[in-house]
Parts: sequence; C-alpha cells; structure tokens
Amino acid sequence: MGIDVAHYHGWHGKLQSPWWACLAIVRVALLQVFRRKSYWIVLALGLLNFLLYWSVIYAIAQFDIPIEAQDRLMEVIGFRTRAGTSQENGYIEFMQRQSIVVMLLLAFSGSLLVGADFRFQSLPFYLSRRIDRRHYIAGKLLAVSVIVSLLTTLPALLLFIEFGTFTASTDYWRENWRIPLSVLAFGFIMCAVLSILLVTISAYLQSVAPIAITWSSLFVMLGSMSRYLRTSSPYWELINPWRDIRLVGKMCFDTFRDDTERSMAMWALFILVSVCTISLLALARRVRAIEIVT
Repeated sequence: MGIDVAHYHGWHGKLQSPWWACLAIVRVALLQVFRRKSYWIVLALGLLNFLLYWSVIYAIAQFDIPIEAQDRLMEVIGFRTRAGTSQENGYIEFMQRQSIVVMLLLAFSGSLLVGADFRFQSLPFYLSRRIDRRHYIAGKLLAVSVIVSLLTTLPALLLFIEFGTFTASTDYWRENWRIPLSVLAFGFIMCAVLSILLVTISAYLQSVAPIAITWSSLFVMLGSMSRYLRTSSPYWELINPWRDIRLVGKMCFDTFRDDTERSMAMWALFILVSVCTISLLALARRVRAIEIVT
C-alpha cells in the first residue's frame, strides 16, 4: 500500500512549545485519578469539612447580627475570619485540617501517576516524543499540585468569597483583601512541597505498598516523634513536615504567637527549601537514568 493511499501527510501547521505537553500530562493524570471510584470517596470525605464551614457560614448569614458577633460564632467552630497577630488564622486551620485526606489520597495516587510509568516502562514513550525529562517532571508535579489544590486552596478561596458575599456590605473584602493572596501563597507552598516529595518517592519505590508506607511514615511517624520531643525544646517540632508547612503558611499570613514561633518559621522555610532541592536533584537523576527510544 502506498503512502498516499494510507492517507499519511506531513504537518503544515505551527508547532507549539514542548512545554504545552505538560498540560497534556496533567490532563491524563487527572483522568487516571477521577476514573477510579475509590478516589472519589476520598475526595468526598475531604470536602465534608468544607461543606461544614459552608453550611455554618450560610446559616449565620441568615440572621441579622453584627459582624463582630458573626466572627465570634465562627470562632466556635474554629474558623477565625479576621485573624490578627498572635491569633490562629481560620484559613490556615482549614487547609491544615485537610492534611489527613490529602495524605491518604496522595499515598495511593503516587503509584498510579508516577510509579506505573517506571514499573511498566512507559516513561520511554513520553521521552521519545518531542518532550524531554524536564517537561515530564513539570507535568507530574503540576498534576499532583492540582489534586492538592482541589482539597485545600480552592475550598479556602470559596469560603472567603462566601463569607464576603453573605455579609451586609463589602467591608470584609476591602479590609481583608490580603487573605486571597495569602491563601494562594500558602497553597503554592503546600503544593510544591507535597508534589516534589511524592513524585520523588514514587519514582524510586514505584509500587503502591512501599509508597503508601513510606509516605505515611514520613508524616505520621515524624509527627508523633515531634510531639514527644518538643517537651525538651520547641524546635524539635521542625522534624514534622506538616508543622514546617504550617509555620511557613503563617509567614504568608503573618500571624505568629511570639518571636519563638517566628524564628521557627524561618528554620522551617530553610528545611523545606533544602529538602525540596535535594528531592528534585534525586528525581532528575532518577529520570535521567531512563533510556530514550527514538
């Protein structure tokens, strides 16, 4: 059969940048996750906390009470909408409370999104195209970040919009316009740290069980150790990754209880940057070892 009969033809359009392939990798990764009903159950559990706050805000808004009284009622459920210095910010609290569901979802998503590419030797298929290793890494990091954002950053922004919508005026939005920026900054930090750690661990361990055990131990075991060791010094809390992420999040909102916590936040930022840098170097080395089939 001749090539004309087979209807093969050359490409005459404008070629886009290979970086657009990252979006295709994200799309495929999200389809892999959302096609599994078990992951939908975890996502639904993660949104229960969000629905609780949403319902309470809606119920409070139905009563004609002052803003100060609304804030006190919100504090009853642990959500401070106007957190100042030395107070816990409600948006940090909400995003941190989502950590358990995020940890569970990512623990079982690592093998599906990254480990399978190494285990079934499908990674050379990606690299044989017009994309290279950096595009693949960026696509996988973005895919994990989108999953984290769906459970943390996006719900927090929706709560901010809802609370401002149900108030009697636009004073809340004008007085707290920095909150969305702080939520986005905290969400970026959370997505960057979790995605880098998960993709690196999944690239090396590949299978579901080793990834889930290592991922859970990294947060649960270190968190338990920090609670026992902090009696001698509060700086032992820095061995807990969740605590480090929370402290850096407080830098975004500038809500520290005292100078000690502010100093710990600087150390937490240094630890997270160091760990992420080492993990990225290890991930790049792992992907670089894959032979490309052309």
